[in-house]
Amino acid sequence: MMTPRQYKIHEEELKQESEALAAAWVPRGNKKLKTLLKEMEPFALNPKDVPLIIRLVENPKYDIGLFSGSTTLGAHDCIHILLGRGLLLKDEAFVIGYSMGSTKKMKRWRRNLFMFICKYLYPKGYKFGENERFVYNLGVAAGSKCPTDLSEVDFTEFLDLTLPKIRSKLGIDKDFLKHCYGIEKKSFKDIESQRLL
Repeated sequence: MMTPRQYKIHEEELKQESEALAAAWVPRGNKKLKTLLKEMEPFALNPKDVPLIIRLVENPKYDIGLFSGSTTLGAHDCIHILLGRGLLLKDEAFVIGYSMGSTKKMKRWRRNLFMFICKYLYPKGYKFGENERFVYNLGVAAGSKCPTDLSEVDFTEFLDLTLPKIRSKLGIDKDFLKHCYGIEKKSFKDIESQRLL
């Protein structure tokens, strides 16, 4: 039996362990989508743990038509996997940008408004700085080349397919992603930018 203090310490240790696992995770190889989603389970965010401002901006449940590309947390995780991105801040910036770009509806004023919200209204640990702005815009540009609006995809149909097959079906160009990741790698020395290629 733990005391309240011991319980609080234990919960903090579990949180730090989960954050370390999430920071180290990067989807790789020709695994099936369901296998990679299973790998994420130990550190996956619970939807109720997502800060309210982020839910209001990025969750389709709260969509008021301001931003395109809103997805559920599960679909967002699938897009991380398909793009080969981990779960650090620049990974998030690219994935969100790519999702929004794939809708072909992200005009400059929408991108600027989204970045303003990310920079000034998102809580610590989620805020985007100027480096993330660059990666986000790179993601929007890359996503605009994708023939599929990823916010409309039912990823449950792809659970038993490997990443190359899903990318092929959705029109995600792996060579173009590598080109974008090469630009990012040359631009930033952060771990999430350096481990891409």
